[in-house]
Amino acid sequence: MKLGPYLLGPNDTPENGIYCGDARELAKAIPDESVDLVLTDPPFGIGFDYGTSYQDSPSDYLDLVRRIVAESNRIIKPGGLCFVFQAMLRLRETWPLFPEGSRLFAACKNFVQMRPTRVQFAFDPVVFWHKDGAYLKQPRGRDWHVGNTANTNNRGLDEAGFHGCPRPLGTILYITECFAPIGGIVVDFFMGSGTTALAAYLAGRQWWGTEIDPATCELARERVRNTQPPLFVAQETQGVLL
Repeated sequence: MKLGPYLLGPNDTPENGIYCGDARELAKAIPDESVDLVLTDPPFGIGFDYGTSYQDSPSDYLDLVRRIVAESNRIIKPGGLCFVFQAMLRLRETWPLFPEGSRLFAACKNFVQMRPTRVQFAFDPVVFWHKDGAYLKQPRGRDWHVGNTANTNNRGLDEAGFHGCPRPLGTILYITECFAPIGGIVVDFFMGSGTTALAAYLAGRQWWGTEIDPATCELARERVRNTQPPLFVAQETQGVLL
């Protein structure tokens, strides 16, 4: 992928790197149909303050989703899957922007923040779809996972205190192991705390991602760099149809 080395950290490689910059520009360097899994968690356009220069503008969000879908469809291999986290509050608006046949993966929570609503939001919706082509062999996973979202001291690798909206590592690892082959490339346009990169690292996959904030980008790289390598990686038993 033809991107300047200055965008990478000292321990990154073009195959396993978190690039610092705007995903809307950097993603153009990814070749067509070269990625095994897209797994990304964009800002939701709800005016959230990330403490960085990025403005989570509600008015710009629908255009951002359109670009995510277009880029994902361009870079994913035939038969590959794309997963995009969404906000429950805006799902009605964004749903028509996803490809026909899209479904929801439920990123369930073992701890739910109580809000002033009659029914609490106990899962985050993740819109996913399959690009036309060879299907993954055999059943590879269910469409839900319960992540550790409790604010306790026993979360271990889930901890990413430098980011306002980290995802549970267990959920990201589950999606990665189920839907990307061993050694396959996982792309996240919005790396944030680096959870997707960490999951790919632990699962024996490659990763490529971007993060717009330089300080957050370096902390995400450090999080991956400071994690002990996995002792073993399960062999691929199902593979993909070629």
